Amino acid sequence: MNAVARHLPVSTKPKKPAKKPKQTALSLAVANNVGYDRAPEGITTETWLTPPEIVHGLGPFDLDPCIPQQGMPWRTATRMLKPSDDGLKTPWPKSAFVWMNPPYGGHKNSPTSQHRWMEKAAEHGNGIALVLARMETSWMQESVLNHPSVSAVVFTKGRLSFCRPDGTLGTSCPAGSVFIGYGAAAARRLKRGVESGLIRGTYLDMAHVSRVAGADVGAANDE
Repeated sequence: MNAVARHLPVSTKPKKPAKKPKQTALSLAVANNVGYDRAPEGITTETWLTPPEIVHGLGPFDLDPCIPQQGMPWRTATRMLKPSDDGLKTPWPKSAFVWMNPPYGGHKNSPTSQHRWMEKAAEHGNGIALVLARMETSWMQESVLNHPSVSAVVFTKGRLSFCRPDGTLGTSCPAGSVFIGYGAAAARRLKRGVESGLIRGTYLDMAHVSRVAGADVGAANDE
């Protein structure tokens, strides 16, 4: 039997392109390398927790003033304060060695902004904070680089991966991080953390860094 070639009818209608998933304002911001602290106005970020091996390796800590309202899957300190406890208004005992991974962002004039958390940590002068390495922000300039309570800083090599509220490890942070030590005990622990390999990064002894006071001229994106 001979095979007969037949031409199948071809549709002339153009195919509709596949719909792209709708991106939220937050996902667009993160895609553009905007950190957790730079989410658009009115957009909140998810809760990201410091991996327990880091907290426990640098500890023990007496106080964590800003854990999530839903609590933590592991302890970060002997005393842990939720937003309902208001860690900014609650007094921090001077002897308490503090661990702080504060809420990121917010305008400096907001009563609950990161700026206020950093001010309180610097005034307390006894503990370790973990924040994004935003060198241009006013809280970094005032409460870290030019504050006498800061004893040491560690800039991470690469980006840290934080944990989701259920404790599972998430993807890497959209920006670099820095550990800030307030007081002599914090400096010792951070130095030990880098030497042991707990933290991959560069340790700087702020006691040997010269500071030159400059004029506060402000900035277009003052935070």
